[in-house]
Amino acid sequence: MKKTVTFYVLLELRDLEFLAQNNFRELPFNEIPYAFKQKEIEIFAERLKQFKDNILITANVECDIDKFKEYRESHPDENPTESGGLSETQTNTFNYSLIDKIKIENVFGKNLQNYENEKILSILEFEKRFFEFRLKVFLITNSREIISHDDFVSPIVEKQDPENFTDEQIKQQIEEVIEEHERVLKKAKERTATINSVEEAVEFLINEDLDQTKLDEIKNKSLVTRFDDCGEHFGYNMYLRNVFIYPNKNQIFLENLRNYNSHYVTEMGEFGEGIIEDLLWRKVNNCETTKDNSNKIEKIQKQIKEGLEFDSYWNLTIKMKLLSYNLNDNEIESYLKLENMEENDKDNFDEYYYQKKALLARLNEKDRQTFERLKQDYFNIQEVINKLKQKP
Repeated sequence: MKKTVTFYVLLELRDLEFLAQNNFRELPFNEIPYAFKQKEIEIFAERLKQFKDNILITANVECDIDKFKEYRESHPDENPTESGGLSETQTNTFNYSLIDKIKIENVFGKNLQNYENEKILSILEFEKRFFEFRLKVFLITNSREIISHDDFVSPIVEKQDPENFTDEQIKQQIEEVIEEHERVLKKAKERTATINSVEEAVEFLINEDLDQTKLDEIKNKSLVTRFDDCGEHFGYNMYLRNVFIYPNKNQIFLENLRNYNSHYVTEMGEFGEGIIEDLLWRKVNNCETTKDNSNKIEKIQKQIKEGLEFDSYWNLTIKMKLLSYNLNDNEIESYLKLENMEENDKDNFDEYYYQKKALLARLNEKDRQTFERLKQDYFNIQEVINKLKQKP
């Protein structure tokens, strides 16, 4: 594990504009104030805001300590700044040893809704989306993927010279892609015409239809994805609808799909394709409901038929879904508690929302620490944005 050292800097609009142009991966040489502790830079910001109309942003700069020492030892700082801010050499040292991104911490100013507000917000909103997406990807992947700092940077695409292709050639390329897609779909449909059950459909997908890359992709989807309301409706489920549902005239299969009850499923999809997708995920991830949990679900379903208050019904519905994915009693109790706090404490909604996802992801101690760090990166910039949007 890398040894690191973290510094805290105080930024103005011109600094943020430079950071935005450089993907928050490089500080400008503007004699930027810095400190070794977050509290120190915030005390300085509080004092400075009394004498400036500018909006001030604090951020942290985490550096690889070995690279930091390497650069500092080979580049003596012979021109320190009179202001005490970062010299050019110090700035270059930070940039050379920076590990990830320069991360927003807090905001200060006499008037946060001044003429700089709109420009700063536009910069931070884009950066916020990166940290939100990074946190999401970490939780929905079993590999605990942490997307790189340059994932949101638009790649430089080499433009093709239109003179290299005639209209006829372009038309032919499009037709070839369509024909290949139709050929693959036709082959799959010919095979699926003899499939009579959801289980057979999934066995076909695993053993005949999906390549290893697609199977690995499904295996890497964590339990968190099972609780995503959007699901796969416009993704893989679209393919399942085309292959298994329309224009499938196999009434034996369609009847089996309509009456499927081997697993408790809430996201059935438009025509039942969600049932197939759910069983596929369960098979690939070895997460078919245990007999004991299936019995518990049956008891709850009988209880629901007797009539319940809405809140009780909702909690039991969630409990059945959690049981179907084999969460234990302690995990279910914790999840329902977070669900209740999320509903009743709107000020901390995001905290409970992500803690629920972390519970579903079943993080080990190391991954839990990473989750808390990624969550805080996102929460920090979100809080700064909220302050900038708050009306005086």
